[in-house]
Amino acid sequence: MKRILAASILSASLAVPAFAGEIPEDPLNSVMWEDMAERFFSDGDIVFDPRVRVHTPDSAENQMLVPVTVDARGLWGVREIVVVADLNPLPHVLTYHPDQAEPFIGFRLKVEQATAIRVGVKTVDGKWYMGGKVIDAAGGGCTAPASVHATANWMATLGKTRALVRRINDETLRVKVRMKHPMDTGLADGIPVFHMNRIGVASGGDSVARIALYEPVSEDPTVTIMPKVAKQASVLDFSASDTEGNTYSYHLPVPAEPAL
Repeated sequence: MKRILAASILSASLAVPAFAGEIPEDPLNSVMWEDMAERFFSDGDIVFDPRVRVHTPDSAENQMLVPVTVDARGLWGVREIVVVADLNPLPHVLTYHPDQAEPFIGFRLKVEQATAIRVGVKTVDGKWYMGGKVIDAAGGGCTAPASVHATANWMATLGKTRALVRRINDETLRVKVRMKHPMDTGLADGIPVFHMNRIGVASGGDSVARIALYEPVSEDPTVTIMPKVAKQASVLDFSASDTEGNTYSYHLPVPAEPAL
């Protein structure tokens, strides 16, 4: 197989559908593509599609805090978004179900070395629409201890949350949430696995968005989503949990009007 090249896959080229039972050629030229396809995207045909837009720096300034934005609003009927980092020792980053939200998510992740950041978007037709980008990195983001472990009383702020809720229009919000958590991968010497594993957002008792988080998500998870919530809604119900069974819940006020 070809080695990874430092280039983006997204171009103006037309999407090329996979043949039944076959794995299509990878525009990212990653040595791990076939393994990623079989592990995470084997339950549907695969289509590389430029409508799955993945924004991230070409090179990671900090391999423990790499910003990524996934925008699949060009696709209809999105049910699930899966993000993987091909060459991370723990490749699965997160899975997002935008139940009543735009297929858009921003987050930060850790990378162990230069790798393809790959995104699969599953729609109601059962296909996986793929996008991604290769990012260069010095490495070590997954095996280094979280910075919070240099603080003696870091448990005192565990789960502390900051949130910003802004209305974009009559139907859509932009929500950014940051939670204090070390997101330990278990790969740093003497530090066991301990990470946030679930975020849920609801309105009026109905699920708006569900996010499953895994070890490569960065310390103090910071997530941006775009819920579809009518003006009549007054709050979003936010809940989360981690691998030690800790639970967190908040009520986020919803503005009735777009910000000026």
